[in-house]
Amino acid sequence: MRLLFVASRFPYPPRYGDQVRGFHHLRILSRRHQIALVSPPPEAGGKEALAAVEPFCDQMHLVRSSVGRGLLRLMRAPLTSLPFQTLYFCDPHLRRQVLTLLRAQRFDLLHVQMVRMAPVAHNLDAQIPMVLDFIDALSVNMAHRARRGFTPQALVAGWESQRIQSYERRLVQRYDQLVISSPLDRKAIGEFNNLHVVPNGVDLEVYPFVRDGRETATLVFTGTMWYFPNVDAASWFVTSVLPLVCRQVSETRLLVVGARPAPAVQRLACPPHVIVTGHVPSVQDYLARATIAVAPMQSGSGMQFKVIEAMASGAPVVATPYALGGLEAVDGEHLLVAHDAESFAECVVRLLRNPELRRQLAMNARKLVEEKYAWEQTVEQLEAVYGLAVSMRQLVYNV
Repeated sequence: MRLLFVASRFPYPPRYGDQVRGFHHLRILSRRHQIALVSPPPEAGGKEALAAVEPFCDQMHLVRSSVGRGLLRLMRAPLTSLPFQTLYFCDPHLRRQVLTLLRAQRFDLLHVQMVRMAPVAHNLDAQIPMVLDFIDALSVNMAHRARRGFTPQALVAGWESQRIQSYERRLVQRYDQLVISSPLDRKAIGEFNNLHVVPNGVDLEVYPFVRDGRETATLVFTGTMWYFPNVDAASWFVTSVLPLVCRQVSETRLLVVGARPAPAVQRLACPPHVIVTGHVPSVQDYLARATIAVAPMQSGSGMQFKVIEAMASGAPVVATPYALGGLEAVDGEHLLVAHDAESFAECVVRLLRNPELRRQLAMNARKLVEEKYAWEQTVEQLEAVYGLAVSMRQLVYNV
């Protein structure tokens, strides 16, 4: 098929979840399809970023936006029901580029990534099948943020959650088919027949299984460290969980690994017990040496890359339910699940003291990832959704 793929961020370097998902979708889809990418230009990496994505695209159309134009569009918020982030990110110049391409060329399907970019398909004249990738239920993400405090940011998150929730359900009616990374997020939006779960995946070559050479009593927490759910999780773990662990295993240390740590995360640094690394060349290097990977999420939505990457790498995982996002992992078989600070600390200490349990969880987790969460398998599921969108359009226009 000839695919027109619209992304809200250039998919390289893959620092954020939508970039990771978009990059690997392009990488594997390109083996069987021709792809024209429409997105903003790279935010970082310039030539290197372009060179990383070019092999997967027959065409790349990069549309530059600006913070100023985005802020001006936000001023329209009282006059529209669109979510704030849709107003900010969906530049009309990008939508015009999509329309121009659809009028000038023949495409078999339009793939749009995220609620942010959804308006590019509004009122299209073209009889083209359309698939929207929600990635996760942003309404749920914002609702969790709103419940985590009484700050102005929490108030805005509450407003945004309501706007996104309404918009998500309208989009189910506007797009032929839609996908989302987690069954829990699908349930939150509504179990519509045209909304399908296509899980996040992991590149098994980039995250090989490492059994030996791991450090003693080293915990690792990975993610983009300016993103609210990660900031919140790191703060909760360091203040509420780590002291309980250190009382029993005094040499325990935590590595907080991720780009652009927020000031609140930077303030958590307290060597040797808490190390905040900032951006690192390879997250895998840290997962390969950690005794345990922790995912102490207190909010968020979707399927967490940090969990499946750790599982692929052989780092046994302790996680809260928020971190699982419908992952088909069984507590006690593939990882350990904890619901509060005391039980989280107990799980960590139990693993630190039990090498055999760590080994068994790690092996089971790797097997699960190989069976269900390699990118090649999840993209096959995406292609099946493409097939539904195309066949349903053909049925409508043949009647």
